[in-house]
Amino acid sequence: MKKKKSLFIFLGLLVTGFIFVGIGVNASSDYPTVEDYGSTALSVDSEYTLDQMLTYAIQDEYLAQATYNAIIDTYGEIKPFTNIVLAEQTHIDMLLPLFETYGITIPVNDAAQYVVVPDSVSSAIATGVNAEQVNIAMYEAFIAQGNLPSDVQAVFEYLISASQHHLNAFSKDRLLGAGYDLANMFKKQFKSGNADGSGSQFGYKGSRSQSDSQSQTGTCVYS
Repeated sequence: MKKKKSLFIFLGLLVTGFIFVGIGVNASSDYPTVEDYGSTALSVDSEYTLDQMLTYAIQDEYLAQATYNAIIDTYGEIKPFTNIVLAEQTHIDMLLPLFETYGITIPVNDAAQYVVVPDSVSSAIATGVNAEQVNIAMYEAFIAQGNLPSDVQAVFEYLISASQHHLNAFSKDRLLGAGYDLANMFKKQFKSGNADGSGSQFGYKGSRSQSDSQSQTGTCVYS
């Protein structure tokens, strides 16, 4: 009777897991929308001064960096965030000399106050997808406006390419995010089961380390 009960519990968890993965892969983004800040400051058919373009660009990079750092602080050293958050600093460093060249004041990096931490790893991955999509769209809008100084256009084009790499990495790892969430769910269930003795039916010895799980993800070029 006890074994049958354990089997039903296991099957229930398995079915729940499949449902959970399906939901996780289609998780929603929690990327913040801040009025007149970063890529969200753009509107259809508007034109922007060089001052505005550089300001919105670096704000958007600040916000992506702050968001990815908050996700790592909450969920640990998970890929591709650990790679991409370093690249965001590179993007910021590429924009900074342009402010000096054109005598534009560098905005204060206050992006951390706008961050919304996603409630799951799946949602965090979706947030990364959204962040890179709006970032790419912003730079494309700036370039489409035309008449950019050659050095500014070169940086914007590079950042589009880099963000496309990031977008590909996040898109590829949507299933991995659902796997993290599913593993955490099972871990909690098994811990609960072990506390009352029922978990021993499955021979549970603990979850694999996060670094082992990370090693299953593919490689990607981060710029």
